[in-house]
Amino acid sequence: MGQVIVRGYRGDDEQAVLDLWNAALPADPLDRRTLLRKVILDPNFDPAWFLVAEVGGRPAGLCLCVTRRVPLEGVGLEPERGWITAFGVAPEFRRQGVGAALLDRALELFGGADRREVLIAPYTPNYFVPGVDEQAYADGLAFLQRRGFAAVSRPLSMDASIVTLDLSPWLARAAALRAEGIEVRPLRLAEAPEFLSFLREHMPGDWVRHARELLGEMAGGGAQAEQVTLGVRGGEIVGYCQFAGEHFGPFGVCADLQGRGIGTVLLARSLEAMRRQGLHHAWVLWTSDETAERVYARFGFRETRRFAVLRRALP
Repeated sequence: MGQVIVRGYRGDDEQAVLDLWNAALPADPLDRRTLLRKVILDPNFDPAWFLVAEVGGRPAGLCLCVTRRVPLEGVGLEPERGWITAFGVAPEFRRQGVGAALLDRALELFGGADRREVLIAPYTPNYFVPGVDEQAYADGLAFLQRRGFAAVSRPLSMDASIVTLDLSPWLARAAALRAEGIEVRPLRLAEAPEFLSFLREHMPGDWVRHARELLGEMAGGGAQAEQVTLGVRGGEIVGYCQFAGEHFGPFGVCADLQGRGIGTVLLARSLEAMRRQGLHHAWVLWTSDETAERVYARFGFRETRRFAVLRRALP
């Protein structure tokens, strides 16, 4: 094998990197539009940190590294943290030192930027998957663990067929909630200021961004108001959920009102709205075992992927 050369991404790499990505990471394919939207146009993107490994002039591997240069709402700059959001080696170049060369260069970059830890791969706003798929990329996971990365959590993805799902038991709970003064209904676009304020106060920072993007699509006619369902008590928003296409979520309820069935009704109403739009399936990219068992399983969601969120401390 020839010498491994690691360099930054160039514009004329586009097609070669797309081909490489799809060969190395077949469970998470990438197209040109998504490369532009989630990588190149990311406010934290630096082409020198999108590492491409070459062997004999051929692209052999890639490693997408990110540090936060622009603060994220509710989170800030996270100055001690860096992320690897994609890492892969073409099958024909594996076990030839390509992955090691990429990772060594990535850790060198993070260390030079005074980072104290590196995570794979829960970077917001533009992560692709929560971590390393334990089944699809078992060899890659083992490689990273040998290089000092350890799993800090194991989120899962879930999918459900909603065509014949009987929602009536959960929708019946809506009447009981109304008797308690809690209404579950679609968002009214004029409520956007109150909705965003609710999210800033009660939900993770990246959920605000998700909601803002969906609201922008609604304003432009590209999304419908029923894609956001609210729980409202006395004119105050206390919970919500949203969907885009078959992707369900995120959703949440104020901490002091959890356990009263509000989230269950929100979920049922959203699945009902998805079905009205002609959708047959719903999927959740990232949830915990606890939420999966407590909420999603009762609606027919089943685990489809399991991820390892990895962390390595830097000296």
